[in-house]
Amino acid sequence: MRAGRAIRQAVIARLEAEVPALTGVYDRATESEVYPYVSLGPSFWNDESVECIEARSYTLQIDVWCTDGKGEAEDVVDDVSTALNGWMDQDAVTAHPARVTLVRVMDDPSGCVHGVVQVEIEVEG
Repeated sequence: MRAGRAIRQAVIARLEAEVPALTGVYDRATESEVYPYVSLGPSFWNDESVECIEARSYTLQIDVWCTDGKGEAEDVVDDVSTALNGWMDQDAVTAHPARVTLVRVMDDPSGCVHGVVQVEIEVEG
């Protein structure tokens, strides 16, 4: 399995285990999901290889969706950030621990509150 897919699966498992406030963690959510939930958003990577080591700097956006206001979203975003910052499933992928590099809570045009947690992961191989 390639690194991007392995990281997504590991993040889903981690959030399901560590953030009990969530009703679900989805790679792609549907309109029928119950709030609050998380969907995995966009990702990208940059080549960070050096002479003797192939490496990528992988960035993943985790989207938090809530309906009970910004306070609820702040709590869930904090729990997601805590679960991911400094964590990595070494059995899933050879990588350094994840670093939370951006956290944001904002109103969404849908009427929900949208939280964003961005993590960066240095992946080897």
